[in-house]
Amino acid sequence: MRNLIFGVDGGGTKSHLAIFTPDGAYVGAAATGALNYECMEGGYSEFEAVLPAFLLGALEKVGATVDDVGYAAFGLAGVDTPTQHARTSNLLRKIGFTRFTLCNDAFLGVPAGCPGGIGICAINGTGSTIAAIDNSGAAVQVSGVGEITGDLGGSSWYVMQAISAVYSELYKLGQPTLMRDMLFMLNCISRKEDYVEEFSRRIGERDLDIKAATCILFDAAETGDAVALDLLEQSAAHYAGSIAYLASQLDFPADRTTYVTLAGSVFTKQRVKILPQMIERRVRSALEGKLFEFLFLDAPPVAGAVLWAAQKAGHNIGMESIKEGLITAAL
Repeated sequence: MRNLIFGVDGGGTKSHLAIFTPDGAYVGAAATGALNYECMEGGYSEFEAVLPAFLLGALEKVGATVDDVGYAAFGLAGVDTPTQHARTSNLLRKIGFTRFTLCNDAFLGVPAGCPGGIGICAINGTGSTIAAIDNSGAAVQVSGVGEITGDLGGSSWYVMQAISAVYSELYKLGQPTLMRDMLFMLNCISRKEDYVEEFSRRIGERDLDIKAATCILFDAAETGDAVALDLLEQSAAHYAGSIAYLASQLDFPADRTTYVTLAGSVFTKQRVKILPQMIERRVRSALEGKLFEFLFLDAPPVAGAVLWAAQKAGHNIGMESIKEGLITAAL
């Protein structure tokens, strides 16, 4: 047995896996698409086939088996409830993993981005989830279950809100918005009569450019578009409320800085930074006098999984060593 450290970040769009030795040497890595069963056409049945193939295939690539894994940490989108956690844990045991930690992928941003592995991580990518690990070691997740938890974030949410806002202008005497011309141009629409049919087709055929459509909302907000700004304020209220709740209810002492890491493509890759500014302003206003530092995640989330697995196994691997290894993997 090689006692390997095994970390997995499974998202709703892309997923990464990394393998290290107990002393921090990079062994190998792999990437695939979504590992969130909620994003798969075949649901959990497809997930039960895709996950083992990805994990075992990565181990085989480096000449190892699951028996060579000393400890593993899995951060998987779609693991939000106790039932989902138990079901996925059983699948991991069936694959052969015996020593592992399983959590929602939002938790990975805490060890990956917060000094000391203590703080709050807000994810804004394919979906929206906020998670915290406090000074006592308590780990709590809020949001992440769509309409049930009132998630006002994630690229799909921004796109649908932009599309709906333009429809409101077209057919409900809604407030005019710059997003109308921008969406018409992006999707080659010349007549408002074609609007519903075109977007129904694109959504049904998954032919909608989510990234570009998301940028339209943020670009419009940057120019001062009132409709776009209101939508971002709604999203900011969602994130700020969740962050403030975690910061006030968990063990984050007032005399110490509470670190908040912003992760996910909408936060880290979106050129327009209006939304993070709105969130920070709301959090500071809600908890006046409490010390906060907001950070953008500058490491692949899988780095948090590797660090977490190493710590659980009792190995002292530094984040810088992990980052250097992942540069080799080009993750």
